[in-house]
Amino acid sequence: MPVGAEVYRAVDESDELSSGDIAFLSLARTRLAGEAPPGDAFDPVGRIAAYPRPGLLALPHGREVAIDTMFALVVTHSCEIDRQKSMDVTADHFDCRLTVAPIVPEPAVQSIGPGGERQVVNWAAIEANEPVASLFLPSIPDVSVLAPGLDALPWPRAFADLRGLATVSRGMVQADRLCGLAPAYLGMLQRQLARFFTWRDLARHELVEALVGRRIVEAIPLNTGGDRLRVALTADDGSSVTVEIRAQ
Repeated sequence: MPVGAEVYRAVDESDELSSGDIAFLSLARTRLAGEAPPGDAFDPVGRIAAYPRPGLLALPHGREVAIDTMFALVVTHSCEIDRQKSMDVTADHFDCRLTVAPIVPEPAVQSIGPGGERQVVNWAAIEANEPVASLFLPSIPDVSVLAPGLDALPWPRAFADLRGLATVSRGMVQADRLCGLAPAYLGMLQRQLARFFTWRDLARHELVEALVGRRIVEAIPLNTGGDRLRVALTADDGSSVTVEIRAQ
């Protein structure tokens, strides 16, 4: 199990934005009124819980906007964050959106079964990063070690929920960052992203994981019929793997 000293790093306000940054943000989700996460229907290894208690804004036709104000993890890869610099444009013209994953701390975790009953969260599986839809974030005794301007407070164990990916303003992330992931743990984030976006019953996960940290230089669709799409991926070292993606 990773420990806090191995996972987190301090960030300065002047530091460039990076994959793995953690900031306090407001995330909005549009959904059917009362809609809940899919539970273990997508990810049977380690239950991923619902978000805490969002603010709700009613919409017509039985819809609503759920707004969660919580910490979130920047998952956009650094090459995406820095891409605009190669275009010789000013910061005002950079893409203003970053993709983030909500961070759900242990005190706020609720796991709800299909009948509405509360269920036990499998933290042992989450800590081992076995679920494809989460990245474990360990506790630390005092968060002020990473952010000296804050009071001495503990950071509880938590996970970043990849099912809740959303886009937010670059400026908000820059202004409201708390800390970031250490370089060594960014590899685990990349691994979880690769598993999350390629997870299928027939996937060969060991081959997918071997591509983590490499650049995909070619993607060739092999068939487009039915409800599955097979794609051949080639990495910059010449290695390749074929993945199968459900189209619906």
